[in-house]
Amino acid sequence: MKASSLWKTLTKTQRRTWNAWAKSNPVLLDDGNVRRVSGRKAMTMIMRNRAWAGDAANPAVVPAPTAWLDGALSLRDGGPWTVNLGYVGFRVEQFLDDGTKWFVWATPPVDANEVKPYQRMRFVTCMTLGELLEDDLVPDIGPVYEPVCGSWDGPGLDGAWSEDRFIWFRVHHYANGQLSPGVVLKGWITVEL
Repeated sequence: MKASSLWKTLTKTQRRTWNAWAKSNPVLLDDGNVRRVSGRKAMTMIMRNRAWAGDAANPAVVPAPTAWLDGALSLRDGGPWTVNLGYVGFRVEQFLDDGTKWFVWATPPVDANEVKPYQRMRFVTCMTLGELLEDDLVPDIGPVYEPVCGSWDGPGLDGAWSEDRFIWFRVHHYANGQLSPGVVLKGWITVEL
């Protein structure tokens, strides 16, 4: 609501700039869809993203063009583990500069027959990563995952589940309020490292 009221503080020129930007730049909406919206709605979504990322929320500044990182994170030998203290996170597939940010949505643990995992996704965190090399693991996001989506531990030894359980993730590269197209990853919960 606060970001939406910022629209009234903009000059006509600034509003026209947002409207022009919104015509050619789709934004991620709360329902997970990416589409073109009005300049006011685009500004509202960009301001919210900037706030979640801890960036300055200047409504007069439209996002600059961005080169998105494609395929930079995966669940290869990563994802949700329950053994020891547990781990929820991703494997780095290419060099990442210090300060790279990622927005992460996730589901609670679901069974293999889940037909609408996207409807169960909740915003978990904006990860700000340090410099990481290919094959590194990102820091554990389990401590911020659990309050939002619940425990990923099963009732068995070392958190094992009696039948397969999965966590679905949607990950977006972040730059100056914009979010890249989402990468959807399905992670099998395992007790093995």
